[in-house]
This record gives sequence, structure tokens and C-alpha cells, in this order.
Amino acid sequence: MTEPSMIRLRGVRQHNLKNLDLDLPLNRLIAVCGVSGSGKSSLAIHTLYAEGQRRYIETFSPYTRQFLERMDPPRADLIDGIPPSIAIESGTAVRSSRSTVGTITEINDYLKLLYARLAVPHCPQCQQPVTRDTPESAFKRLEGLPHSSRVLIAFPHIPGDAEHWPENLVAQGFLRLFSNGKTLDLDSLSPRMRSDLAGKETLVVVDRISWGNVPPQRAVDSLATAFRMGCGRAVAVVLPEVLLWFSSNLACAQCRPSTSIPAPTPSLFSFNSPLGACP
Repeated sequence: MTEPSMIRLRGVRQHNLKNLDLDLPLNRLIAVCGVSGSGKSSLAIHTLYAEGQRRYIETFSPYTRQFLERMDPPRADLIDGIPPSIAIESGTAVRSSRSTVGTITEINDYLKLLYARLAVPHCPQCQQPVTRDTPESAFKRLEGLPHSSRVLIAFPHIPGDAEHWPENLVAQGFLRLFSNGKTLDLDSLSPRMRSDLAGKETLVVVDRISWGNVPPQRAVDSLATAFRMGCGRAVAVVLPEVLLWFSSNLACAQCRPSTSIPAPTPSLFSFNSPLGACP
């Protein structure tokens, strides 16, 4: 027997409802709206809540039922698929301007935890979703590339003003740069190019890959090296000029300067916490 997917109401005549037929989907947030006297309370409280509460109480023993308040069954031809119900009164027991149904019932505490787990931060500059990448997750994002695509795994690097910065990179095992759509050999840079690139962010090539023709572990290892050398930032250059950026930090890898985004915590979604205040 399959679980019901909706509450079915047929011929509801409770109070001022006139033979109402209605289907309400389960597991949804539903607001009942209408002008005064349209039957909002008759539907929500005296039909749905009353029947759900009545059927729930009937599951208890006769001894227990004598201590519970019971509501009369609503006037209707059919009420099917209704789960146990609970009604929360909107009147505040605590006289405070900050008290709400959410705070009094402690629902807010659960919502803050839920939002902190489901929150998806976005870059305030480019509005794109921001996630923490790993070599493995970056590799999964690249798996859809066409077979035999030429890919450079690289990391961003800002050369210092020292004259021998290319030699320092070569000493660490890196042989090439990617700049202005071209791959350059570090050991063949002219003095003028060295000077032009000094102080500017450029891409140092870790590995050149024919996508799909090398073992996946090689690509993952190259991405790990790029993350380490790029202080958490790495890039895959799909030749001739498509750049796919990754960041192991909670910050946009593509935008510069990048804005660091705080990790989602329950306090960010609390109006009683300074962290939840909009700057």
C-alpha cells in the first residue's frame, strides 16, 4: 500500500463551508488566505486540525483518551490521507517585541541549523555560487570535457621584482607559463618579458594533458600541486583560451580581489546575534 501524497476533502460542510472539495499536497508549506468570514478557520482549524487531532487521539488507549481534550468530527463526506496534526496559537505568551511563534515554539532554532547546512554562498561580485574545491571535486567538474581536449593545469603566481624569478620557478620543477593565450618557456623569457610580467598575476603550468588519454590520478595529482602552489587557487586552461577556476577556500577563485565569505553558521541566521545583522 503506497503512502498518500495529498489530503483529500470531499463535501466539507463545517460551519460556513458549503460542500467544499479540495486536494492539499502533503509535505508542502500551505498558507490559507481570504477575507473575513470566507472560512479560513473553518478549513484549517475546525476541519484539518480537528480531524487530524481526533484520529491521532483515537490511537491511544481508552484510559489515556479520557485525559485528552477531544474535538468533534467535522461535517464532511470524506477526509482521506490526513496525518496527525498540531495547532500553534499565534498569541504570544512572552510580552516582548522580539517574541514570535518561531521563538516561543523554538522552531527558529531548527531553522537556523537547517539554513546553515543548506546555505549556498554566492560571490558578491559575479553572483556565482562559491564552493570549496578539492583536487577530486575539480577533476569531477572537468570530466565532461571532450575527449582529447588539450588542457593545462596551472596555478596563479605573481612574480616578484627580482630579476631571477623564472629561474626560481624552474628550480621548483616548473617549466612554462600561460600568458595572453600563449604558452611560454620560462628559460627562454627575454629580459623585457621578465620585466613586463613582474608584479602581475600570471599562470604557471603544472602539467599539459590530453584529456582522457592520461590516467585520472595524474590529473588529480597535478590539481593538488596547483592548489598547493597557488595558495588554494588552481585553474584548468582548456586550450585555446577557456579558463576554469577552482578554489579550496570559501572565496571566488575567478574574481580579483576575491572576497572571503564566512562559513555558514546558525548565528548568521539569527536576528539576536550580531553575526546575523546586515552590514
